[in-house]
Amino acid sequence: MGREPSGEDMLEAVEAHVVRRGVTTRLTAPGTADLTWQPLLDFRVVRCVETRGERPMRRPGGPGEVADRPTYTDVRTHRVHPPADPGRHEVHLLVRRGSLDEVPCDGCRDGSNECGACDGRGRRDCPRFVDCSGCQGGPDSCWECEGTGRPRTRRATRPRHPYATTLGERPARTTCKRCRIPDVACPKCRGRRQLDCPACDKAGYVECEQCAGTRRVTHQECEGTGRFTEWTEGWVHHTPHHDKERRLGRLDLRRPTGGLGAWRTAELTSATDKLPDDLDDAHRELITPRLAVREGEVARRVTLRHLPLAHVRVHADPHRDYYAFPSHTGIEVVARPTGERVRHFAAITAAVVVLVTFAVVLVVAAAR
Repeated sequence: MGREPSGEDMLEAVEAHVVRRGVTTRLTAPGTADLTWQPLLDFRVVRCVETRGERPMRRPGGPGEVADRPTYTDVRTHRVHPPADPGRHEVHLLVRRGSLDEVPCDGCRDGSNECGACDGRGRRDCPRFVDCSGCQGGPDSCWECEGTGRPRTRRATRPRHPYATTLGERPARTTCKRCRIPDVACPKCRGRRQLDCPACDKAGYVECEQCAGTRRVTHQECEGTGRFTEWTEGWVHHTPHHDKERRLGRLDLRRPTGGLGAWRTAELTSATDKLPDDLDDAHRELITPRLAVREGEVARRVTLRHLPLAHVRVHADPHRDYYAFPSHTGIEVVARPTGERVRHFAAITAAVVVLVTFAVVLVVAAAR
């Protein structure tokens, strides 16, 4: 339409619509219909809010990519362009001019220190022998000399094989290396009570696990670099902040394809941009306070969609609500049951459900 539709235009459109339902009342006549304006609104705003600051920084090694960052003199006035899309979050990291420096690590020598686990020896003491796991290093190592090398026959007469099993069978034994008597010694240590240490192979020491025998360990604080890079870092954050206000009317009026009629749209990218002249006054009062510039705001995008909508109650058809709104082809009208009508049918449906449930319970009880 070339102009803003008036209330009379809306009533005439509804009148043409209800004729198909057999209602022939002239709706522009007094007392035949009630018209209420209920314009729809979909307002969204995303602001890019900027925050700034600086902090001392220190990290192991050389400057690396820090040396390629932009420099600044005063982080409060350094110019950083906001993102083209206010809804995108961005972080800018800067280096204060003259603050970048490399300092030696005072906690190591060339990135390493003497190993504390082995006191810089590269190895750790280890027992040359361990108790035999077969006889546990006890007297059962040999039934004759008990690992001493002196057979019992020279000391006292006792029964042979005192450690025979309860079944009367002797475990497999071997010749004792100490007393040379056959078939009496533990087969693992052969009467010696001990075995060569498997860790050091009887050497008496093992390689230090901490330094792998190198006698030195990497200094963790400087990550073995022997130096630190220090600088003052400035940062600028661009963070999106979203806000919205929606007045979209009845749910059953919203179409999956995008809603009713020909919505009027506008996009504002500056705090000085004006709201559309055809925006409803109530909506204008609702939106205006939310357009105020916020602290740190550097960019914004306001998306506004609105649509004039007339709600018409026809006295000759009291059970239906009619909604008229501009479309691309003129004024479109849709009809919906009134809220009272919907609640009435909902109550009837609930009562029917209760009665059917009660009848089913009675039938089940009678069948038992």
